[in-house]
Parts: sequence; C-alpha cells; structure tokens
Amino acid sequence: MKRGIFNRYVNFVCEGIGISRDSLFSKNKEEKISSARFLLYSICHQRPMTIIQILDLMSENGYDTNRNSIEYGLEKMSKETDKDVLNFIKECISYD
Repeated sequence: MKRGIFNRYVNFVCEGIGISRDSLFSKNKEEKISSARFLLYSICHQRPMTIIQILDLMSENGYDTNRNSIEYGLEKMSKETDKDVLNFIKECISYD
C-alpha cells in the first residue's frame, strides 16, 4: 500500500534535488545524495511510515540500509533549520 506513495516521494525528491533514482539508491555517500536520502526518510516518516516500512521499501529499490542509518537521518533532519528544506518537505507531503 505504501509503495505507490513511496515512489511518488522518491520522484519528488529526485526532481527537487536534481539527482537520479539510481544515485539515490546507490551506496554513494556524497553529501547531496545522502541528504536526499535523509529527506526521503523524513518525508516518509511524517506520512507516517514506520522505520521498518522505510527499510523494506529502500531494500526493494536495491538500497540495503539498517535501522540505525534511518534513525540517524531522521535525527539529522529533525534538527534542520533551513526554511527552504522545511518548505520542501511540507510541499512534498501535501503533493500527494
């Protein structure tokens, strides 16, 4: 059920950040790519999706991660103060 929503969020994040799906789901640790993943985690978690659902959906797309990495990304995004980033998240959640 959450797969369709997840895919819309992935497309929104990739278009907004200017990266490809392949880059998002690669093991690339460039700041731009990892920040995009953190954004995706945050958006999904606010949906709300559980961490387990996020893990499963990331894995379905070829990106194997763990609970700690997702929690780290969520924690990092919870401290975000950049208004553009916060508005991007709101826009994505209201997009669907």
